[in-house]
Parts: sequence; structure tokens; C-alpha cells
Amino acid sequence: MKSYIVVSSFGSYNEEFVNELLKINIKVWNIKNKGGIIYFNISPYFYKKIARTAFDFGVRTRVESRHGAYFKLRGYKKRHGVFLGAVSFMGIIVLLSNFIWDVKVKGNENISAAQIIEIMENCGIKNGVNIKGYDKERAEIAIIIELDGLSTVNIERRGSRLHVNVSERLEVISPEIPITTPCNVVADRSGRIVETEVYRGRLVIEKDSGVNRGDIIVSGVVEDGAGNIILSHARAVIIAECEDNTEFFVPFVSTERKNNGKIEENNFIIFLGRSFPLFMFGGDSQDTFYTEETRAPRILGFPLPYRLKTEIYSHYDIVEVKIGQAEARERLKKQIETYMENFYEDGEIVSFDEKYITKEDGIAAEVKIIYRKNIATQRIIGVP
Repeated sequence: MKSYIVVSSFGSYNEEFVNELLKINIKVWNIKNKGGIIYFNISPYFYKKIARTAFDFGVRTRVESRHGAYFKLRGYKKRHGVFLGAVSFMGIIVLLSNFIWDVKVKGNENISAAQIIEIMENCGIKNGVNIKGYDKERAEIAIIIELDGLSTVNIERRGSRLHVNVSERLEVISPEIPITTPCNVVADRSGRIVETEVYRGRLVIEKDSGVNRGDIIVSGVVEDGAGNIILSHARAVIIAECEDNTEFFVPFVSTERKNNGKIEENNFIIFLGRSFPLFMFGGDSQDTFYTEETRAPRILGFPLPYRLKTEIYSHYDIVEVKIGQAEARERLKKQIETYMENFYEDGEIVSFDEKYITKEDGIAAEVKIIYRKNIATQRIIGVP
């Protein structure tokens, strides 16, 4: 904040005095005339100079008010403790700025930040390391090599924080057999072929024929135009109608782990990558659900050179749970829905039949699913 003073002047040649200040290049602003007294703002640096000019014009001046950081700091001139505290605080801030205290990962969706940070720690980049003591290029290369699905990695330092900016490939492509390697197209499951689209190779099993898993559908052994046998890289899309029979079961009586409300916590302080316990005797960890929380204390927005970690142990009891037929049937439906979402996402469901059977100890569901999907997979010629 710029420092300035508000000055009042009064006398017979008041206006001439102010005009003279402007002529000699003294910056004067916010000029007001109230009842013959002129008020204006100037820098405190010029006050002694205008006092001499005022004497020449027979004008009296007085400081009405003072504003700005300069005058606020003067109030602490004799408070040595405050001054030393401020200097010490700034010294600590400068010292801490020479270390890395926080790592932020941006741009990741399918790959967790924890995976990236773990690789960085293996490369020597972690909380408490000196800003001159880490190899940025080595960490970037290691992350790209060890984590499939990343296209770019860029590590930037801003103060005591590292920003790891990553971008993921839109689609993680599964490794395929090189196009120069001869191969067949075989069935990855049993079914009835309903559609074929051959890009290279010789179709050996026609549409509407049944195939077993591992059968060759498109052969890479073909004839060239001269009648010679050659080996090629077979490629095709083979849509087959497949059948899946699965059974699910939910018992009427089961055991569950139920939280009993008892919670024990162990606190740690993490400094320079090491954990130091803040307790004498740890809590009982048997028959508990485990979670942990990590907090990064800050002062005025600056991260402190340590972290606090809390291990939380929530105790549970093993209890017997009894349910009726209606609830058992609902649980079966949820099991089936989850199964369908996980295993048939890339297929087209043709028909779905379910049959519920009540038994003495629970309810079973027999599910028959007919679906269509691409069953083509490549296999190198000569490899079983």
C-alpha cells in the first residue's frame, strides 16, 4: 500500500503556494478547498521541501493524517520481539522453500495419483527432499515406462510444491501380434457363428456353423496367385452367438461384520519421509475395519514441513443375520445385475432367462444368457 500524508495549508497566498508546488514537480493530488483552507495529499518524502516553500509564501502547513504501510511499521519500531519474530518467520519460509513439501497430480482419471507418487518416491522425489536433490527427467521416464496408458508426463516445480501434469491415452491398446508375424484367427469361446468379416486369410468355418474354443476360424496358410503356399497375418471380425449358464445363491442365514461403535486411533507425525508415533501403546487391531487419514498443516497458506497421519481402527462384531425369501430374492437380483455389468458390457444380449429355486437353506437362481460378441483372437501359427 502506497504511503502518503494529508496536508492542510492556510494563508494569504495559499493558492499561489499550491501552484508553486506543481511548478517545481512536487506531485500533489486530491486537492480540496474548504473555507479558505486547502487540503491535499503528498508523499511524506516531500514534506520538508514543501515546508520551505510554504515559508517563502507566508503559508502555514500541518499534517492532518498519515496513511500507508510505512507509518504502520513505524509503530513497531520499539517492539523488538515483533520485529525478531517477523524476521524469524521469513527466515523459516525461505528455508522451507528449499524443500519439496507437497506433490499434486493433475490430468489422471484411470490411473491413481497414489501409483504415480509411489514411482516418484522410488526415484527419490518425496516430501522433505531438497529442490536440488531430485532428477526430474528420470522420474518422468520411469512413470511413462511403468504405467501403461499414459501418453505424456511433465513435472513442474512451483515454490515448494511439485505439479505432475499427465495425460492418458484415450484407449489403452492391448498388445497385438506384429503384422509381420504369420498367425491364424481362432475362437476365444464356443458358439455359433452368425457374422464374418475377413480382412486377411482364408475362412475355414462358414457362417451358421458351430465352433469350440480354440478352433481355427480364419487360417493364415493361403495360396498366392501362382499357387504357392504362403503364411500370412490373418485378421477378421467373427460375431458368434454364445450361451452362458450360471447359478447364484443367497442363504437365509449368514454372518456379517457389524460395527460395534468402538474406535481406536493411532497418531503419527511424518517428517522427511519417516513416520514417528505419537503414542506409547498401539490400539488393538484385531476384528477391526482399518482406515487412515493424512493431513498437511499450513500457516498462511504455506505447507509446514511435516504431516499428521491417523490410523483408525473401527471394531466390529461377527453377528448372525437371518433374512426372508423376499429379501433373499432381492439380493439375488443385485448379484445378477452386477454380474451382467461386469461380464457382458462388450456383448449384445439376445435372450435372458432366470429361474428361482427355493431350497431349505436359501434361494438359488439359474440364469441362462444368450449373447453375441466378437470371438476372434489371433494365435501365431505353430504355437498351440
